[in-house]
Amino acid sequence: MRLDVFLKRTGLLKQRTLARDACEEGQVRVDGRVAKAGKDIAAGHKIALETAHGFLEIEVVGLPARNYKRHEGEAFYRILEERHREVL
Repeated sequence: MRLDVFLKRTGLLKQRTLARDACEEGQVRVDGRVAKAGKDIAAGHKIALETAHGFLEIEVVGLPARNYKRHEGEAFYRILEERHREVL
């Protein structure tokens, strides 16, 4: 499954275009390397996502067959680290 599709289907990002843009801007890493939107994702991969809102690192545990909201999509990944940026 493509990285951008995984991010969208699990609800980590709301739109596939946002996922693609985050990849193009270097905000997404897979197993420690900056990843393109088309990178194949499988169980066991570690994905790090850095946004204006914070940092999230997950481990993929499964691949979703359809789109889920974030709280439902959590069945397909395990959170390794999560940090939120404070808003002033």
